[in-house]
Amino acid sequence: MARESTAALLGLLAVCHFPADEGIAAELPAIVVTPTRTPGSVGQALAPVSVISREDIERAQAPSMLELLRLQAGLDLARTGGPGSQTSVFLRGSNSNHVLVLIDGVRVASASNGLFAFEQLSPAQIERIEVVRGPRASLYGSDAIGGVIHIFSRDNAGASARLGGGSYGSAFLDAGWGGAIGRSGRVSIQASHEDTHGFSATNPEAGPFVYDPDKDGHRSTSLTASGGIELGDQADLELRAWHSDGNNEFDQGETDTLNQTLSARLGAHLLEGWEQSLRLAQSRDEAETASDFASRFETRRLGADWQHDLALPAAGTLTLGLDYWRDDVLNDDLAAGVTVYDERLSNRGIFVGLQQPLDPFILQAALRRDRHSEFGGKTTGQLALGYDLSQRLQLVASYGTAFRAPNANELFSPGFTFEPAQPAQFAGNPELDPETSASIEAGLRYRPSVSHSLSLDFYHTEVDDLIAFQGANFQAVNINEARLRGVELSYAGNRGPWWLQAALTLQEAKDLASDQDLLRRPDQKLALQLDYRFSGGASLGGEILGVSEREDLGGPLPGYGLLNLRGSLPMAHDLTLEARVENLFDKLYHLARGFNTPGLSAYLAVRWSPQP
Repeated sequence: MARESTAALLGLLAVCHFPADEGIAAELPAIVVTPTRTPGSVGQALAPVSVISREDIERAQAPSMLELLRLQAGLDLARTGGPGSQTSVFLRGSNSNHVLVLIDGVRVASASNGLFAFEQLSPAQIERIEVVRGPRASLYGSDAIGGVIHIFSRDNAGASARLGGGSYGSAFLDAGWGGAIGRSGRVSIQASHEDTHGFSATNPEAGPFVYDPDKDGHRSTSLTASGGIELGDQADLELRAWHSDGNNEFDQGETDTLNQTLSARLGAHLLEGWEQSLRLAQSRDEAETASDFASRFETRRLGADWQHDLALPAAGTLTLGLDYWRDDVLNDDLAAGVTVYDERLSNRGIFVGLQQPLDPFILQAALRRDRHSEFGGKTTGQLALGYDLSQRLQLVASYGTAFRAPNANELFSPGFTFEPAQPAQFAGNPELDPETSASIEAGLRYRPSVSHSLSLDFYHTEVDDLIAFQGANFQAVNINEARLRGVELSYAGNRGPWWLQAALTLQEAKDLASDQDLLRRPDQKLALQLDYRFSGGASLGGEILGVSEREDLGGPLPGYGLLNLRGSLPMAHDLTLEARVENLFDKLYHLARGFNTPGLSAYLAVRWSPQP
């Protein structure tokens, strides 16, 4: 795999010399918000950031978030079964709960286990995704050790619909509409439904108490809605909501899920050079499992943040903000008919950020203080410096610290016993400290034109006080240390009818206490996407994904390679026929030991999208 990765690296360096074609629009969105909490170009971000646009989502025809995210540099995913099964995301080798996930600026990870249910989010509901790699706790607080995945819900301009189906008894329907209301209002709504008969989530390696060779299906219905209105010349109000209901079968039962967010944002421009916004938000997640170990988890979160952006001389920006969130967390043991825990967690934060061009330098700094209800205060900081070697080439270096607050399971779970007289095992620990990290990185950004961009990033992260169930009777304790380091190379561009995106990741994620690789994180990953658009509007493309061997429970999982194809064909009456083939060569591979993955599969869809 190392030889192939080196060859791919040289190939990408050659590609970056493609000249820009006149009249070709940039494929990559020019403006991002997440790296600094303020709008700015990718070049001003001074952070490795990948943007997945609505156009990218429609081009990919990805049936789930797994297929959409796994092609990005630094992102590794594992799923324990078919569609609808729990999907874990590892960013830069960090743990799944080291990734801050936002939907329209709202935290959405469950306070019970610290994970976001990516499997319950349909790509049809998404307008854009910004993936920021590297720590961002100094602006966002807990969880942003590996980075931030910020998902922006769909904004429709007109009507559209998509109907399709395919392998494993899959069927899906998406429909939406959006437009102006009156002189200053706007509204958008998007609904999605998907249903699949699926395949057996597990195989015999899962063990006789888990494996059952039946079909494990999945069904979900989701809705996003947004509306906004201009309040004169100095203010605007925006409302956004996301709701998802799902049912997922596994070999020993099924789980009903509910996930939702609701937010209201008021933006104001009261004085020259002073922008402010106030966001109030509510999120909720529920999971009720019917099996021999029936349980119910419920999290309700209330949050608020107030941000001020002040213009400084020489195009600088000073950002000041306050935020607060409160989680009410409930866990019921339905089999025993008892409440396991019913607790409340809260956090208050204050932060300041600075962006200042000092030609040919760009300086960014941030400092934040959090106050958590369980462990007290935590301070994090970030410092980044960019140097423009030329108009096309930028050198970047940065240092940042981050932390993760313990989740409710780690704090409050009473554990369980095999015999009444035995002490509880795998219990939580209210005395836990937060996990902490320190990261240093350096990178190069090369943008020869608006149609081509190349980035090379090196990073090294040390994570301390990792929480593990290794204390007396396997109680949760702060004990582990991890080292995460790697190299990421990304290219995106178009020339004439061709569009290419490539990402190479070389990384090491190691538990220093045991000197073992962290589970399910490969040392090497290569992802390629190539598409060709014909003069009549038809397109043909493909994806190549190569993943090296990685450790898992019970021993290493073999590396694998996948080839996926996709295409579209315009028809009459604003209709487009779409097709996607997954795992063309029907490769047998596993993302987690004992759990199955799809074989050769195909999907057809018809998209209706009237032209304005």
